[in-house]
Amino acid sequence: MNLVCAQLVFAVTLWTAGAEAGIVAVCSGTSLLQAEQLSMEAEVRNSSDGSTFRVRRRRFISGKDMTALLDYHNRVRSQVFPPAANMEYMVWDERLAKSAEFWASQCIWEHGPHHFLQHIGQNLSIISGRYKSIIDLVKSWYDERHSFSYPSRCSGSVCTHYTQMVWAASNKIGCAIKKCSDIFVFGSMWKQATLLVCNYAIKGNWVGEAPYKIGRPCSACPSSYGGSCNKNQCDSRPKSRRNTNGFRGYKQ
Repeated sequence: MNLVCAQLVFAVTLWTAGAEAGIVAVCSGTSLLQAEQLSMEAEVRNSSDGSTFRVRRRRFISGKDMTALLDYHNRVRSQVFPPAANMEYMVWDERLAKSAEFWASQCIWEHGPHHFLQHIGQNLSIISGRYKSIIDLVKSWYDERHSFSYPSRCSGSVCTHYTQMVWAASNKIGCAIKKCSDIFVFGSMWKQATLLVCNYAIKGNWVGEAPYKIGRPCSACPSSYGGSCNKNQCDSRPKSRRNTNGFRGYKQ
């Protein structure tokens, strides 16, 4: 791992946004990481009833926060306007979560690692002070919709957090949360800050491209979904596994 860290070259663009319960800053990447290149240290296995998953390693994020983030993303994706014809249902990905954990552990307010960012999308948020819910750290991403005009126009300072959230083919997400005692943000040292890193696959935010196709929901789903639709999203999961959080019974 030391060799990898020594080879990192960081490219970062930073933006700020206000938050109700503290000072929040956000940062988004426009390219994504190749999950196949990550080492998977977690063992995920089905329980006897086929609906419960157990991850046998220490996490950087609670099951409650995982559920909240995944639910929020799928709710945002299902309610885009104009409506999407090819919006894919988003699921939690352990390899993306593992890569987010590695980067969050560095407590650096930049995108990274650079060589992973060739293949993954990444949204960052940081808050100094108390917050009621993990969603407080990502609401500003969604608020960027007010500056976004389909297919690819942005009238504000940034829209790429929002467009990454609703990029139709970005159907996997993995996030990590890290408490940083000291982290340098916008020219000053923040104390006891909470850093959120969310990684996405496949690659989104291609310059000049629309995040999704306009049309009747699920009318242009990839063929791999077999025409299956759930809450305005292409969803090939068996109906017995469809639920509000996307991974019922997920345990640490």
